[in-house]
Amino acid sequence: MSQERLLELQKRLFELDKKIKPLEWDSSRDQINEFKKLEMERLKAEFKSVSEEIAQLKSVLLQEL
Repeated sequence: MSQERLLELQKRLFELDKKIKPLEWDSSRDQINEFKKLEMERLKAEFKSVSEEIAQLKSVLLQEL
């Protein structure tokens, strides 16, 4: 179960990264509107949350070994 969840979270992290990178590029060139800025911040928050969940899950899996 935990391994499946870990794979699912890693896929989600990859998808989020693919969405964030173009927004960051636009932002760095000051070519981003307010809606996209809000979306980028929401995606970054979700990215951080998923990253933390992956770290917790990995620590649990290591303890089980």
